[in-house]
This record gives sequence, C-alpha cells and structure tokens, in this order.
Amino acid sequence: MEKDIKVNLSILDIEDKYTYDYDETVYGSDNIVSYGKDNNAPVLYKNCYQNSATLKSVIDGSVNYILGEEVVVNDEGALFKERVNRSGMTMKELVAKLALSNQIYGGFAIQVIFNKLGVPVELYPLEFSRCRLNEKGTKVFYSKKNWTKWGTKSDAYDVFNMENIDPKKRTQILYVKGDFTNNVYPLPQWFGALRDVLVEIECSKYALNSVSNGFSARYLINIPDGAGMDNEQKQAIEDAIKAKFCGSEVDANFMLYYADGEGYVDVKKIESDDANERYINIKDNARSNIYTAMRCTPNLMGLPTATTGFNSQEYSSAFKLYQKSVIQGIQDHIVKALNKVIGKGAVSIVPFQIRFEE
Repeated sequence: MEKDIKVNLSILDIEDKYTYDYDETVYGSDNIVSYGKDNNAPVLYKNCYQNSATLKSVIDGSVNYILGEEVVVNDEGALFKERVNRSGMTMKELVAKLALSNQIYGGFAIQVIFNKLGVPVELYPLEFSRCRLNEKGTKVFYSKKNWTKWGTKSDAYDVFNMENIDPKKRTQILYVKGDFTNNVYPLPQWFGALRDVLVEIECSKYALNSVSNGFSARYLINIPDGAGMDNEQKQAIEDAIKAKFCGSEVDANFMLYYADGEGYVDVKKIESDDANERYINIKDNARSNIYTAMRCTPNLMGLPTATTGFNSQEYSSAFKLYQKSVIQGIQDHIVKALNKVIGKGAVSIVPFQIRFEE
C-alpha cells in the first residue's frame, strides 16, 4: 500500500512597502514634534526625488517654471540686488533653492541674519529636511546631520518675527509651509502618489536585476520531510530565503512545498507569459498617477505621449493651465515670504513666456 503524501503550501509574500504611517508625535524635553514616522519623513521624500525618474523630472521642470523669465530685486530690496549673503548667492539662486525645497518637501526655510539695528542683512536657504519644530511652533531646531528617531544634536532658533529679535543671537528662521493641511509639518504636493513613486523605484530595480541576472520567472521549491519540521523551523527557512532572494533587488519570489517523505530539494521555474506586459502596465500606471498628483502632463516636461506626440498648440494650452493653477501660486508663495523679510514689493518674479519660432 502506497504511503499517503502530505503537502503543506507556504507562499512567501513580499511585505507591503508602499504604505507610510505618517506621524507627528511630540517627544523630548524641548517638545520637538516628530516629522513623520521615526522622525524621518523628509529622508523618504528626498530619496524618492533622487530615485524616481518621473518625480525628479517633474520637480526639476517645475522649478524652472517657478523661476520664470527673471527674478527681480526692486529698489525696496536694494541691499540684496547683488547678493543675498556673504557667500555670494544671488536672489535667483536663493529662489531656485526655495522652489526645489517646496517641490520636494512642501515647504522651505530661510535663515535670516540681522545687523545690530535689527535689519535683515543676510539670507540663507536651509536644508528643510533638517529642520524640526516644537509643539507650539515658536522654535525651529536645526541639525547639521539627519535626525534620528529620538532626536539629535541641534541648534534652537526663534521663528521669524521682526518685533522679537534677540540682540545676542540676531538670527531667526522663517519656516514656510506650502500646503493647507493642519499638520505641524507640510506634505509635498505629490504625497498622494507616494505609493506610485515607490512602485516606480522598485520597478527600476527589478528591471536592472532582470537584465543583470537574465531571469524573470518565479520559482517553486520542493522541500522533503516537511512533516519532521515544526513551525519554527519552517519559518526560519522561509525567512532565510526571503531575506536572501526576495524583493525588487533580486528578481526572485518563491512558493515552498513541504512534502512528507524522503527526497531532495527540488527547484522548479514557474513560467509567466504575461509578466512583461503586467510589469509595463504597472510602471505606466505609476507614472500616470505621479503626473496626476503634480497636476501636470508629460508634454510640459518635454516628454511626448504615445497618443498625442508633442506640438506647440498642445504645449501652449497645457502650460497656460499649469501656470495659472500651480506655478503662479508657488511663485506668489515664495515672493510673499521673501517680501515679509526684506520689505513689501522688494522681490518679484517675471512669469515664463512661451515663444515659438515662426
């Protein structure tokens, strides 16, 4: 009589990397508010910008639009016409830094240095990811390094207030949020497409690994004598294989069969005829959602679409809408912040104009 074969099936699922539990917990004696989960939301945002081709293209393109034709320093801001700080940074360079920060993080920060008379004489753009606020929003804590979960060494500054300047410090920070949420920290415009940005990054890693290693199929592993293993041993095997082989970094995913009886470990490839098509659809959908979140079209970034190509009329119509609904608001936001420090009417931006050659 043949012995009955008992089979247990275990599927190794990749963890859901595409969720982000945003959190703003207050901690420490200074009542510093955590910037997202583990106090590292801005690190995630910056990594997304650096590794997602679509997001980087849209952000860099929008910064160019925000700069417009010219950044003008009027007579009211005469002190800053040539440069905004002793490092020689121009107003246009400062605005570019603020625009980039706004597009990546949803806000920007300016270090304002006063003279003995309480007049602003230098402006420095700060790395927004290294700024933290206290619970009341009266202090900005700036670290020269990335923050850890429970804090790090930082310097405390008063938020910008011309009527409350400490004569001993003569330095304040103008902290500007670019969204309309009630959070302590801003959310970037593309936050709604965060999953899609991460998916695009993972797809790129997957594609690189597929090309490098020459395989794309999943695998099925038959493990004999499974009945002799307890759940702890099975879990240890699964964890070890998952840690070594699964995920976008390595193009492999496994199903494990634990069979009752003697034998040997057998690895079989599971073919998938539509894997490439599904991969392309996933990546295209992610890109589309990123453009939607940023409220623009590929044509605005100089990228033709599959159905419409690229022509002056389509670009002109899309740009006018984008300028009116997105860019103008960001320009006004940055100009308002600078004029709050320097003086009313001190800085203005000449909007970008479309000029097509006949």
